[in-house]
Amino acid sequence: MSVTLKDIAAIVGVSESTVSRVLNGIPRASEKTSKRILEVARSLKYTPNEVARSLAKQQTHIIGLIISDIYNPYFAAVTGGIEEIAGLYGFNLIIATTGGQEEEELKYITILKEKRVDGMIFMSGRMPEICEKTLIETLIPTVVVARQVKEEILPSIHIDNVSESYQAVEYLIKLGHRKIAMISGDLGDIESGYNRWLGYKKALADYNLPYRAELLEQGDFRMNSGKIAMGKLLQQNTVPTAVFAASDAMGVGAIKAAKEAGLRIPDDISIMGFDNNLISRACDPELTTIGQPVKDLGKNAMEILNKVIKGEKLEKRTYYLPCELIIRESTRLLI
Repeated sequence: MSVTLKDIAAIVGVSESTVSRVLNGIPRASEKTSKRILEVARSLKYTPNEVARSLAKQQTHIIGLIISDIYNPYFAAVTGGIEEIAGLYGFNLIIATTGGQEEEELKYITILKEKRVDGMIFMSGRMPEICEKTLIETLIPTVVVARQVKEEILPSIHIDNVSESYQAVEYLIKLGHRKIAMISGDLGDIESGYNRWLGYKKALADYNLPYRAELLEQGDFRMNSGKIAMGKLLQQNTVPTAVFAASDAMGVGAIKAAKEAGLRIPDDISIMGFDNNLISRACDPELTTIGQPVKDLGKNAMEILNKVIKGEKLEKRTYYLPCELIIRESTRLLI
């Protein structure tokens, strides 16, 4: 049974119109009353679906998109998918670039709320707990892209970074490689950093290969960090025959470092990336990689958000899209 404004009003001891104004972000009630109304709404699981219904005749036809870096090929491609579907449904997009800074994310959540956007899509660098809490409290329909959420109030869409990373390492193992290094992202980043490392470690374990800490270097998903990490790996006593980079940019950086060290790819060392960005096809040799469905992530995120705005019931709260192993010239069978 759906929770109504009347239910919340009865518990708080105020009028339905007061509850409506608070949930719609109109600052006419006292801070104490507003806080109590929001607390009751959350406890009764009064979700954005109900808010969307109440605002059906007051839509701004604007979607707020919070991202880390519009110039990053990944974010740009996902944004393209979002824009395509948003346009089909008559929505305009406001893009807020945060640089992955928590303060900027919180600032833009507030700004977008004040602009009375119909919905938000959050795909910044991480999902700080305070940002998740704030997004929930706005009661604005929101979908999260590729960031883990603690509560299932916010629907989210992802790839399975553990299984896709596992697939990459398993491919190298099946080529005959036994000394496989990894250039990971920041392991403090659960979604793309830690989970891709976890897939790497799990694949080694399942194939009875030892995990060697010296064969792991952390980068920041950018090319230069991949180059620096590869330089460190090549100085180890245990030189790898293959390297799995957790992004294409780091994979290309690894290729550059290997070439500068006089190695041939893939004759002397195989290198694999993750993403299938344009850079993976522009480098020499072209990079074997795991292809993310980046545009489809954006399209699906917007489709889900449109359903929430319309008040439709979602089949589930967490969605996953499959990736694709793309074999190119940077890896070879180890004889």
